Amino acid sequence: MWRNTALPIRFLMLDARALLPVLCLVTYWSWTTFYIALLGTAFFGVLSFFGLTLPALFRIVRGWLVGRLRPAVPAWKRRRLA
Repeated sequence: MWRNTALPIRFLMLDARALLPVLCLVTYWSWTTFYIALLGTAFFGVLSFFGLTLPALFRIVRGWLVGRLRPAVPAWKRRRLA
């Protein structure tokens, strides 16, 4: 029972975060929100197809933007001329 508590919440095949655009669609019905909900659900569906969650995607994008070099000493503590 407790071993599944760290797993992401799923509704059918999608991550539960995919239902947020659908919730917006249900509360305010229009064609614009329908298209937003459709695109949002497709986006989360593609993420779950690749085995990612939204926080994991943000970590991947952050690593891609920052680069491979991650010094252990902060820039303000480095001894430049020593």
